[in-house]
Parts: sequence; C-alpha cells; structure tokens
Amino acid sequence: MQLPMHMGYAAANAYGLCSCQCVWAMQLCGSFLRDLSALMQILVQPADTYSIHIDVKTTDQNTTRVSISNLFNPEALKCTQRNIQIPYSSTDGKWTVLALDLAALLAPVTTAAFEETKSIQFCANMVVRGAFTADNSYTRQNLPKDLVLSHALAPADVNWVWMPQEPAVQLAPLRELSSNIKPALSSQRSSIKLSKPSLNNPSTSRKKTLEDAAEQVSTQHEQSEPWLQLQHINGYTGEFTRVMTWLPNSQELVFAAGNVIVIMHSSIGVQRHLLGCANNVCALACSGQVIVSAEAGKLGLIRLWDAASGQCQALLHGHAGGINCLDLSPDGRFLAAVGLNSHSKQLIILWNVTGLIDGQKAQVLAKYISDYNIKAIKFSPYEEGRLMTCGKDSVRMFRLKMGHLRGMSVHVTPAPGEMSKGSWLDTNVFTDIAFETGCGLLQLEERHVFVTSISGAVYQINYGTRTLERVYQLHSAAINCMLVSEGLCVTGSDDKFLRVWPLDFSDFLLEAEHEAGVTAIGLAPDGLTIAIGTESGVIGCLDVPTHQYRTLLRSHTDTINAVAVDTHRGEYCTVSSDGTIRGWDIASHAQLFELAAPGEVIQCCAYHPDRHELACGFDQGRVRIFDIAETALLQEHKQHRQGVVQVLYLPSGKLLFSLGVDGNLCVYEVAHTYLPIKYLSTTTHHYPGCIAAAPDSSLLATVSRSHASPTASILLFHGSTLEAIRRIESTAPGFTNLVFSQDGSQLLATTADRRLLTYAVGNGQLMQERTELHKVGVDTVALHPSQALVATGGADRLIKLWPCHSQAPSPIATGQSFVGHSDIVTGLAWTNDHTLISISAGDAILIWHLKPAALLTPDTDPNLAPVNPHSHVQVAPPNPAGRLAVALMTETFDSFQRGEPGLLQQSLEASASRLEGFADDCLTADTGSSVAAQPSMPTETFSVTTVVADSVQESTGRTTEAVLLESQHQLVVGTVLPAEFGEPKLGAPAAAEPHLQVQRVIGFNGDSQGTCAWQAESGVLVYAADWCLIVEQLATREQRCLVQHTTSISCLAVTPDGSLIASASPPPPESSSGPSVTTAQICLWDVATAACLHVMHHHSCGVQALSFSHDGMWLLSAGKEPEQNVVIWDVETGAVLNSGATSQPVMDLAWRPHTPLPAFVTLSKSEVLAWELESSHLAQRCLRLPPPLLEVPLTALGPHLDGTLFLGDGNGNIWRLQIALNSSLVTCFKCCGLGSHGPVTCLQAHQGCLLAGNAEGQLVRFAQQPNSSIWVEDKRVCVTGRVTSLDAAEDASQAVVGTSMGTIWYVDMDGGSEVPVVTSHTKAVTCLALPTSALTTPLMATTCQDGVLRIWQMPSQPADWHQACAVIEFQSQQACRAAAIVSRGGSPCCATGYEGGCLRLFDLATASLAWTAQCHSSATALLAVELSPSGKELLTVARDGSIALCSLQDGGLLGQWEDHVQPEQQVDAAVFAPGKKDLLALACAQTLTVMTCPWQQKPCTAVSCYTCPQEHVLDWEQTGCNATAVFGPEGTDCLLYSSPLLIGKLVEYDYQLGTTRRVLSMQHQPTALRISSGGIMVAFADAAGSVVLKHYKTGQTVMLQGHHIVGQVLGFAQDDQSLILCSGQTMVVCSTTKRSDELALTQT
Repeated sequence: MQLPMHMGYAAANAYGLCSCQCVWAMQLCGSFLRDLSALMQILVQPADTYSIHIDVKTTDQNTTRVSISNLFNPEALKCTQRNIQIPYSSTDGKWTVLALDLAALLAPVTTAAFEETKSIQFCANMVVRGAFTADNSYTRQNLPKDLVLSHALAPADVNWVWMPQEPAVQLAPLRELSSNIKPALSSQRSSIKLSKPSLNNPSTSRKKTLEDAAEQVSTQHEQSEPWLQLQHINGYTGEFTRVMTWLPNSQELVFAAGNVIVIMHSSIGVQRHLLGCANNVCALACSGQVIVSAEAGKLGLIRLWDAASGQCQALLHGHAGGINCLDLSPDGRFLAAVGLNSHSKQLIILWNVTGLIDGQKAQVLAKYISDYNIKAIKFSPYEEGRLMTCGKDSVRMFRLKMGHLRGMSVHVTPAPGEMSKGSWLDTNVFTDIAFETGCGLLQLEERHVFVTSISGAVYQINYGTRTLERVYQLHSAAINCMLVSEGLCVTGSDDKFLRVWPLDFSDFLLEAEHEAGVTAIGLAPDGLTIAIGTESGVIGCLDVPTHQYRTLLRSHTDTINAVAVDTHRGEYCTVSSDGTIRGWDIASHAQLFELAAPGEVIQCCAYHPDRHELACGFDQGRVRIFDIAETALLQEHKQHRQGVVQVLYLPSGKLLFSLGVDGNLCVYEVAHTYLPIKYLSTTTHHYPGCIAAAPDSSLLATVSRSHASPTASILLFHGSTLEAIRRIESTAPGFTNLVFSQDGSQLLATTADRRLLTYAVGNGQLMQERTELHKVGVDTVALHPSQALVATGGADRLIKLWPCHSQAPSPIATGQSFVGHSDIVTGLAWTNDHTLISISAGDAILIWHLKPAALLTPDTDPNLAPVNPHSHVQVAPPNPAGRLAVALMTETFDSFQRGEPGLLQQSLEASASRLEGFADDCLTADTGSSVAAQPSMPTETFSVTTVVADSVQESTGRTTEAVLLESQHQLVVGTVLPAEFGEPKLGAPAAAEPHLQVQRVIGFNGDSQGTCAWQAESGVLVYAADWCLIVEQLATREQRCLVQHTTSISCLAVTPDGSLIASASPPPPESSSGPSVTTAQICLWDVATAACLHVMHHHSCGVQALSFSHDGMWLLSAGKEPEQNVVIWDVETGAVLNSGATSQPVMDLAWRPHTPLPAFVTLSKSEVLAWELESSHLAQRCLRLPPPLLEVPLTALGPHLDGTLFLGDGNGNIWRLQIALNSSLVTCFKCCGLGSHGPVTCLQAHQGCLLAGNAEGQLVRFAQQPNSSIWVEDKRVCVTGRVTSLDAAEDASQAVVGTSMGTIWYVDMDGGSEVPVVTSHTKAVTCLALPTSALTTPLMATTCQDGVLRIWQMPSQPADWHQACAVIEFQSQQACRAAAIVSRGGSPCCATGYEGGCLRLFDLATASLAWTAQCHSSATALLAVELSPSGKELLTVARDGSIALCSLQDGGLLGQWEDHVQPEQQVDAAVFAPGKKDLLALACAQTLTVMTCPWQQKPCTAVSCYTCPQEHVLDWEQTGCNATAVFGPEGTDCLLYSSPLLIGKLVEYDYQLGTTRRVLSMQHQPTALRISSGGIMVAFADAAGSVVLKHYKTGQTVMLQGHHIVGQVLGFAQDDQSLILCSGQTMVVCSTTKRSDELALTQT
C-alpha cells in the first residue's frame, strides 16, 4: 500500500485513509482484507501527536475500531464493543513496526470471529512507510522482502512492538501451494592458486587465530595437482550493498558470492574465482587491477587481490570486526576501511598499499575513531588525501595531514525553498556518496557531491564551499547505491527501481523495475552498460542506448537444502529454504524454471527417471509432485507428521519413497497417480534417516535403530515387493547417507561418527572403512559414475574427494580437500563424468570440473572403453585420439589476453589419459604459465570446442559383411598426360591409366533436409558431401564416393532393402551449365555395383524431398519452392509415370502402406494432401484438419506402418492423424510434444515408439502406453545444431542424426549418449595449414569463413585417413584467412590471421589463446602467416601489402614495412620461398612483387617485379578469380604466377633475371597453386573443377576429374604422399607417391 506524502507539518485534522472499496474494485480481496495480523511501519517524533484507526469487521457484521495514539491515557486500556483504544508513545524517535494480532485484540470485546479489515486511517504528524496485513506471524528474522526496512538501518534503530502480545504460533494455516506456485522467467573457472598472504600488524593475542584462518583457505592434500577445479558459481550476496563493481578497462564484473569473489565476463558468462576468504565478503572495491575485499565477522580481515593473476597480495587486519565499507583511491595508492574497534566504536584506518606489488608491507597512515555513524566512505577524485563519509545524520569531509585524519561536518539541513520535491526528515540516514565528473569542471566550487539517504532523497553538496545546495526526492524508499558519470546519474533503491537521471534531476531518463530492492550498481567502462545487483540474488545488465535488459545470473536467497540431476534432459534442480524450486541447465548453468512456495521450506527433491516430473518434500510433511514441462502441480500428499528429509524414485520409475524426520517411510505407486500403498516404520532414535535404491531397482536400503540399541543397522528390502531381505549390523551410532555402487554389488554409507563404510551387498560384509572424513559431521556423499571416486561434504565447509579401490579390505587412500563454500555443504551431485555440483547452507551453487588424474587409479585402464550391450552397429574408431571427450567452452579476448589457461584445458586434461601417442606431444597443460598482457584490442568473443569421433562397439555377437564394390563412378579418376616442351597445354587430357586416387572425402551437407540415411542391419551410412554421394560402412569406415552430380546434393532416399539410392541436386547456375542443362538432376544408384542406373530431369528449381515406395518400384519427388508439384518415377525405366500440382510448396512426403492402390501423402505449410495413383491419372484430396492444427505451420511428417500419420508443427507439438478410406475426413488429436517453442524438423514412427527432432538439436523418443493412445516421453538426447536428417533402427534404440552444424551423430537412445561420426565445416574453407618437421605429432589446421579454426589430428599413413579427426575448435566473430602450425618451446601452437588484421597464437597443448596482437596499422585482412627459420619470429602479410614482424613468444612488434604495392591494388596471395624462406612474393591482379624477408629485423627490399599486360584490364574482374603464385623448387629462381588479367595463362617468371621464362596455356583459369615440399610436383586447381598434378622436371601430368566445385585451397601432406583439396566446406584427400623421375600409381 502506498500513501501520498504530505510536505511540511500537518494540521491536527489531517489524515490519510486506505479504504477497502478501492481494494475490492481492484479485485485484490483475499490477500489484504482477510488476513489476521496488521503491520505498520511508522516514524513519530516524541513531540508530535498521532493517531491510527483500524476498522475491523467481524462475522456478526459489526464493525469495531482499533485506535492507537499517544493522546490516550497511558495508564489504562479502554475497550468497548465498538472501540478499542491502545495508548502508545514513541520516546526515542526511531522507526517503529506496530504489529497487531487483530483476532487477539477483538477477543475481549466480542465473541464473533474476525472477518476482514475495512480501512486503516493515519492521522496528524507521522511518517508512514507502509501498512501490511498477513496471515502469518512475522518476526525480525523472517520478514518478507517487501516489509524489510533499509539495509542502512541497524536492528537497534528499529522498534518492534506487538499488540497485545506476540502470538506463540502462526495465526492461520498457509494457503494451499497449488494457488501460489508459479513459473518464473529464466535468465542467465578454475580455482585460483593463492600465494600465502602477508599479515600486516597482527596482534600477538590473535596471531594464531589469523594463521588458522589463512591456513583454512588452502587445500590440505599431498598431491601436487588438484583433482577438482572450480568452474562456475550461481550465487550473489545481494543482502550486502555495493558488493558488485566493474573491473576497469574490461568487460568483467566483480561481485561477491558468499566467501568467494567472482570475476565474470558480462557477455558470455565465463567466470574466474578468488578463493581464500573464510567468511562472507561484505565489501568490495576496485582500482586498476587491484581488488580489495572485506570479510564479515569478528576477525575483520581485508584482502588485496591481483585481478590479473588471481593471487592474494596481502592480508590486512586492524579492526576487531564489523567492517561495513571500504574504498581505494583513484590511483590505487591508498585504502580506507571502516569497522569496529575493541570497544565497538567505529574506526577508520587509512593504509598506503603502494608497495604491495613489490612485496612490501602495507603502511598504516592514520587511524580515526569516529563518534559519527558511517555507512559509506569514498576518496575524493578532486584532491589527494581527501575522503568523505556519510551515515546516520552525518556527512563529513576528511583530509590527511601530518599522519592524522581531520574531519569537518557538512551541514545538511536544507533551507526553505531548497527542495525540488519530496520532504526532509529531522532524522535521516545517508547511505552512499557519488562525485560529479566532467571535463569542464575546473574549480572546486564548480564541483558537486551527491549523497543518498534512506528517505529516497539525494542531497547535492557543493564540494568547494561544503554547503548543501539542493535536495531531490528521487525514490519512495531508501537509495542504496548511486553512480555519476558524464552527464548521467544512476540510482538504485529499495523500491525495486533503477533509474537514470540527468544531473539536474528534472525527470528520469530510464527506469527499470526489478523483483527486489536494488543493492548494487556498476557502470561499464564504456558508460553504455549498467550492471544491477538485487537483494534477491539476481545480477543483470541494462544496455542504456537500446534499453535492452538481460539477466546474467540468478541465485537462491536462503539455505539450499538439496540438489537433483536429470541427465536425460540436461538439467538439475535445487530446492531452498527461500521457498523456491529452481531448475538449471547443466551446460550453461542458466536458470530454466522456478516454482515458488512462499513461506514454506523445501527440504529435498528427486527427478523421475523417465518422465519430466519432480518430487519435493516439505518441512510440514507434504510431498508434492510437479510436471516440469507444464510447471503444474500433479499430486500432493501429506503422509508425515513432521518434515520430509528425503524423496527417492526407484530407478525403474514405478515407486516413489518419502522419508520423514521420524524415520517413517511412505511408498507411492507412480502409475496410479502416486497413490500411497505402504507405510514402513524404521525408528532412527534422534538420528536422521536415509534411503537408497540399487541401480537395477532390485534393492532398497534404509536405516534402523531401536531405542535400546546404541548402534544403527542397515535394512535391505526387495525393490518391488518391499519384503525384508537382510539386516547389516554395524558399530555406527547412526548413518547419514547411503549410496549403491553402479553395479549394485556394494553399498557405501557415511556414519554419524564421520566414517565411510563400504559393504558387500551379497553377504553384508564390511569391505572398506575410512575414518575421520571431516572434522565435523558428514552431511552428503556422491559416488562418481566410474566408481573411482567418492565425494563428501560436511559441516567444516569442505568438499573432499576420496579414491575408491576394489582391493579389500585395505583402507582408502588419502583424498583431497577443496574450499569454496561459506557454510555447511548440504548436497553433492555428479552431472556426468567430469562435473560435480555442490550446494551449501549458504545461497550459492558451485560447479566443479574433475581432472583426469583423479580417475587414473590402479584399477582403471585409460584404454578401456565401455561396451554398450544393446548396440547393433560397430564403428571403427578413427584413431586413439578419437576418444577425446566432448566439451564446449567459451573464452573471451580479455581473459585470453591475461594469459589464463582456457576452460577447454580442463576438458582436454580430462581426456588426455585416453590419448595414445597424442597426449605426450600435444596435451601437456601448464596451468602455471602466464603471458604478458598486450595492448588493448577490440573485444571479441571466442568459443572453444573439442570435437569427438568416438567409437561405438558392436556386441551383437555377429558380424555384418558390407557390400562395397569398386565402380567407375567412384572419385578415383586420374589421367596421365604426356609431357610437352616449349609451351605445354595443361588442360588436354590423354587416355591413360589413373595415377591419382581419392582416399577420403570429409564433409556433410547438413544445411539441407534429408541428406543422410542409415541401414541399421547392414551398418551402411549414406550421406551427401557437397556434390559427392558417400556410401560408408561404419564397421570398417571404408568409404565410396559416387560422383554424378554437378552441384551440391539437396536430398536423398534409400529403398527399404537398401539396394537402391536416389539423390537429387539443383540445376547448375546459368553461367556454368549453359542452355542445355536447366533442370534439377535426380540420380538412381545401384548399391551392389555402385553404378548410376538413371539420370532423371524434370524439376526446374530443385528437389525438396525423395521417397521410395515400400516395394521399391516407384520413386516420389517433390519440387523445391517455388515449385508446387510432385512427380512419380518408374524406378526400372527412369521415366515419369505421373505428376500432380499442389496449391502450396511441398515440404515433406511419404508413401502410405497397405492400400489397394499406390498412395502417398504430401505435407505443406498448412495442408495435407492424400494421393492415389489410378490407372490413368493421379487423384488428390485435401484432408480436413482441425482448427488448432491450422493455426501453426506444419513442419514434419512421419508415417507409421499401420497407416497412421504423425505431423509435427512449428510449436513443437506432434499430432496423430488417421485417414479415412476414400474420404477427406480424418481423426486427428495432439498426442505429445517436445516441450519447446522450436519447430519439429524430423519425425520417424516405429512400432510402439516415435522419434522426433527439432530445431534446437533435441532428439526425443516417445513410447506408447499399452492398450492406450497416450504417448509419453521416454528418452531425450541433445546434439548441436538443427536436426535435418533422422534414421533409426526398428526398435528406435539407436539412431543416426544429421544436423545443420555439418555433423552426423550416432545416438544410443537407450544409453542417452551421442557420438559424432562425420564432422565438417559449415562454410567454405579459406586456409589449410600443415605441420612442419619440428612437430612429432601430425596436426593440421583448417580455417573457415565463419571464423572457425579447427585442429585435426592426421594419420601417419596415407591409407589411414579414415582415422583423421578434429580434436580442437576455436570460434571467432571474424573470418580467419591465414594459419600456420608452429612450435613454441616444444609445445605445438597455431598462429592465425583474421579479417580485421588481428594475429592470434593458440597454444594447442592447453587449448587456449597464448596472446593476441595487432601488428598492422590498418585493420585489413591478414593473408599469410609464416614462422622464421630460427623459430622465434612470425611474419604476417596483409591484403594492403603491409608486412609485420612480431615475436613468437609474446606477440611483440619487431618491425613493420609498407608501400610494397600500389595503393589502388590489393594482394590476393603471399607465398614464401622454400628452404630458407629468404624471399617473399606478393601476388596482385596487376603485379607480382618479390622481396627479401626481414627475418631478425633485416631490411625488406624489393628484388623483382612483374607487371601483367594491359589488354584485359577492363574485364578481368568479371572472371571471379584471384591472383595466385607459388615458388618453384629450391635453386630454380622462378615463380609460377596466375592472374585474372592472364586468362588461360600461367607464367613462369625468373625473379633473379626479371624475365619470363615461358607462358603455359591452360583451358581453364587456375584457382589454386601448390608445390610439394620436395619440389617435384606442382598441383593446380582450376575453375572447371579439376585438379592437375605436374612433374616439375619431366612435365608428366596427372589430372583428377569428377568433382565440380572449384577448389580454392591445396596442400601436400605426409611427405608429399597425400594431396588435400579444400572445395567449399568439403575436403578431398588424394593419395600420390613419388618415384625417381615420374609419378607412381597408388592403389588401395
């Protein structure tokens, strides 16, 4: 309730009235009128008179007035049936909360019950903050956020008065949760090794205490490498004000999350963490790269941190506790902090912290005991050694002189007329200080200071004259924080508003309302973004120019009691005492959903194993089950008298168990709407109980202890019948946690006396015992999925990791301890093999990354891979490195620039133990290395990806022989051409045997729909790679490339028996096809012979979809938009049988089974057509769809063998359609949905199950209930990119999925895992970088137009290219044009040049950015990067011809040269001479310039220049080709040069003599040139789509034909035994070998 504020003194008859009529009109009855208690927050001065009148209605329809006033006789309480007078006087002038128990007040005067409050009237002189009614009994500790007064007010500053007395119990039962639960809108790294802090001026009596606190921040383990690394924190300490700020000159935010300081990038959310504080961080300040933090508590410790390294530079102690504010001077030299001394007086201490960087101690400059209350302290930016403080009725200015702080108060009582709006209070508390900034402010009298207050007013003070000028009323509640920038002011208040003002405060420019009071704000260095922290633990960013708001982080506000993980859907859930249930995404840790139960405490939670349902236990004994997808309450039961401490689903999903505080166990049957079916009593005698279920649902374990026994025992029950099987006796007084091993053979138990016991389930024998797990109790335990580790958490706030060994009965080895939580660790959960989630009694969620060293126990074999017993397909692993674990991490330019190891390093380390021959050379991480920061660069976001090509093992016990035969249509065509002298023609092939063979085609057309098919029984995978049709046997990875198409394949289809393949491609462009080819091409292939049976033409624009009939006799094709037709083809003859027209473009089609005549259906955006092929024509009828299905676009079609059709729509829903015979009537209803707003892109129906994929990369399997039409979600797997192709086994246990990211995935639906089988780029490859002899591990790099840099591991032999796999991927917002594989200090690296002129060096050992440099003065694209012969320098060439030399070690600029080409020209290619690399050639369209390389800063001088003839100057740009060049073999002094000005010509130029040796005629323009490392072979790619290999000495030529995409990049690899052609997004690897003087034939 808000009341208008009256300015000045009020007359005696003035009052404010809140009537019930306005409330009823607003339909707010219920929550306001019918509550049993009233709370009023008022401020009354002792000399003023006041009255409060509350009209209360009773059930007998009478009204009683309750009056409170200081005018009544204080000696007597007057009560009549119609009036109750309560005397109350305020003698101290403090804020007062009047709490009225209305029911108790009415009891003496009437027997009728209280019904409602009619009105509240406030009279005369008082300040009213708010009036509230509630049905709960609130105290100071559990006040809701709306009732909390300002953070600036201490508890002693507020009076709390109950009338007549505080109720002993809550006034009324809480309302049912079903009406209160509501979904909330969702928003949203490594632990830093601390150096031992220095302790300044410690007192002797506290020395041991401080040392113990410092010792607590370090991990207590003997291993040199920690097993866990803190990766992310979901938490923000919003109850403290101003504990968030921006790190200067960066995009990173610094804020407090409990006792951890988090540095988070504002764009991508990557975090760094400063660990070491023993208590919650209550104050923060930043200056430059120095961060200062203060801890709450009695010690009063202050820590100084280096933001770049994350190390604690110093630990300061001078207060006895109670530190509430601190500040760093603008130059970072001085630190001021305000706390309490030993006499509880506020003490200001001023330190000189300049020498901390050099290892010196901080010097105390001055101490000052203040008699004035201080809430904030700030250094003056105008004068050195000046400070300002503010607090209760106090604004003071200080100066440092002669080692003393001298203060002077500022008079803040406004004169009449000085207030712009609002009112002024006699008693006020000032909360924050902000100094005016501006370039034109020269004199001190022109500068202003703004001070905020709890009244919502801002006081403007003249800094020079120390006088109050104006008071502005800006908010209706306390202003907690304020920032002033050039011309703008930002305020955040308890009224939940953030406002942006001009400096005259005429009216706010921008306003943003939040869920809770704003307690911290920060302005980005660019002044365009405002970071906001709220009391509810939310951090958001507001973009001032666009007014866009995005939430960066959400968190709980009270104790987090439990965590549960749903790995099938990639989410986890936490429940808290703040009354919320929150769901989080496992990958991004962003909040997905929130369910609110105000006033209740949720103590435990558990996910259903299959359904998207969540069970939660509450402190009042209730168990509630929620449907997460619909955010709805499904069921609610109250079977316990006290709180529920644990809920547990049986892994089969059939039963749910709830355990109460009293140890009683309730069993619910899930299938029958969670009906309670059994109640078990297991007395635990004052010790908390626990339960656990075996993974196969065969056993249930619980704890029992009788009153007469001093020890507890474990009871084992049958999982389905719940019959008692065995009792395991122990010596433990009680058990706190029970966990079954993955195989169910062992049971782990933590005891009340801090032991970890492992029992054999079969005989109940004790196998292992570990004592003294924690110094206090063990509260939670989590077993790693591999059973190699167990994690424990306890009241000592530590997380401990213990290795588990199978050798019994030896004790478990010494574990490791990790700090990070500020309170008791209450929950642990593993989300996968390398991520651990921990929660605590604090309000933060910590996400930890597990390093691989933790899993390398004596019982683990790094080469042992798990076998899936349900797999039907065997995929040969590409190589040992193919088992690299998938990880997608992001890094920012700023964090890279500081030389930090990237987050991907953790993923690489987690897989390094599984790499054979690759880890030792390439993946040796050095976490301690650092690189000097470079000059500021344009900020850019990167993401780093480790790409996997894992192996899927066969376990069916039989092998399927693949039919892979040679064919003339395979891409192995090579033609030997005779050598000609003088002027040979390199384009006229002569008939000869092939001498060039394609080994591998790497690519996939993932952007097209339906370009991948899989035969589960034979294990044959068919997919399109640009113009090639690939037939691959997954068991052996043997590949055939069928070539007939001249353009990229758009779709394909395979007959049910797998004997025929149909593929389609659009017509070629007019410029290349000529007038004879104007239609799309459909090719029909025989799989057995690999022969192209027919090439069919009909569609003018392209083919959208293909489908074979069930008997393989007919082929159905649909034209691509804007075509609106379908065609039926005779497979045997390749002729058109019939065709039909549609009213809309067809999106999908399918044949109908079991029909008298051939029949099929077509799907368009808003219609479904049924077709029948009759004797002479094609009949068509439009099906009548229900209205809800016509409101959204149709996107996918999935036919079932029983004739049923399944339709997918744009909202993610799936509909079941039953077509009536010879009628347009259908039976249609919605059967299931994917639970997302993305469209369904692929559908496949099988017997009893349904597979669906959507645009968000989700693959969901639905199962049909027996004898029912209900479909429920069974499994969900997520892949990257839009699902464009889907093919599954008959039982839908396995599937092959193609996505728009150019990846084909093998998905094990039963196991919930996915493995990439084919990986390719999504845009054209721009550069190919091959390894040098200095690297022992063969690595290759490819760059792409979309900014992707991908690192590949190459095979050692040319015949093993099926083992090649991508291992690392770096993503950038700029296109990458140049790359080079280099070695720095023995570590493999990749140097890359980008479109904006940026040069970056990536360390491949740690998968992180080593440094970034901008070596060229202009931001133009870099075309070439080359390593010097000494291996210490990098030379880069830009498109404008400028050359730069920089250091390989740190990217420092060593030299720069320009003006080598004319200003109007641009360089198309830059090549280096082989051998010593002493020469460099710049190829432009008009000129070819040769110059010396400036290695070791030598002069860069021109050697020679060739100028093209000018006869083609006017039309050379129309060719679309660029100039290119390549040096001849070492010692020949020549260059091969091609230019668009020399159409059909290739020039051999002698750069020493400056003459042309010869001009070679070619039929087509060259697009790429490359010479082998030995100088024997030269490779050409031309505009016609051919590749030519020429022996440089003999002139013998080999031509590779058959592909039709112009190759732009060529490269020789593996000692010139392989030739790699990059054509668009596809890579073709050809094998070629050398004999003495000729090219040799290579056979497979």
